[in-house]
Amino acid sequence: MTIDFSVQTRAFLGLYELELNRHLRRLCLPGTRSFDVGAQFGYDALILAKLGEEQVASFEPDPASLEVMIANFALNPMLGPLIYPVQALVGTGSGNTLSLDDYVASAEGFMPDFVKVDVDGAEAEVLEGARRLLAERRPHLLVEVHSEHLERVCGRLLVDHGYRPIIVNQRTVLREYRPIAHNRWLVADGSPR
Repeated sequence: MTIDFSVQTRAFLGLYELELNRHLRRLCLPGTRSFDVGAQFGYDALILAKLGEEQVASFEPDPASLEVMIANFALNPMLGPLIYPVQALVGTGSGNTLSLDDYVASAEGFMPDFVKVDVDGAEAEVLEGARRLLAERRPHLLVEVHSEHLERVCGRLLVDHGYRPIIVNQRTVLREYRPIAHNRWLVADGSPR
């Protein structure tokens, strides 16, 4: 990957969001097709392609980030062909956003088994735009939340769809610097109970 060491040193060292590794390995088994919503520079999409050995749709609205992401995929010839960059702002589907339900129903879309959402504050809108997907497919989910309010709203949406999300806190050892006070993840197993 092309690494900007001023902000991506932890990714280079394999320490980026380390607390999620066991959940990703458990939920992204070979044969898992994934969505990476809020892909930024493509790190998570590459991880999902490696673990799942299947298609990954990688959503990113920022043209500059998309360009870096596509270059990073090209640097990984075994994984890059599995990943489909999608330049879109994902949300409810209203305005100029793309809903995950609409993407799944589109000609280029597919039904995912795993969905990672990290869109810096619009996670609830992404989940709202995936109501059909959550009800019919029940993919495994990893949702990063950046406020207590957002955590409650996203948690309630998941519970309303029959999920039992768990909260993953940031690790205390080698903790990542985050400029916001609240940064946790909701992990939801979509397997039937």
